[in-house]
Amino acid sequence: MSTVILSGKRQVVLPAELCRQVALAPGTRVRVELAPDGDGILVRSDLAGKKKPASVLFDRIAHRGKPLVVEELQGLAIVKKQGRS
Repeated sequence: MSTVILSGKRQVVLPAELCRQVALAPGTRVRVELAPDGDGILVRSDLAGKKKPASVLFDRIAHRGKPLVVEELQGLAIVKKQGRS
């Protein structure tokens, strides 16, 4: 949980890590509404419930093992397609 400061113009800056986790990029439209219990504010992407871009996956998946080059990945795809896994 992060604490942000409300500016004189009633603006806040959302933490970058939080924005990455919910796929909010600069310029994204958001909906701001009172929480159901009236005890807070909800900020939701205007695209909530729709498919998120692939970029939201970046930094969420940890790669284990040595990096693969494109040619190796293509070779693995061919082997799998031929049924020789």
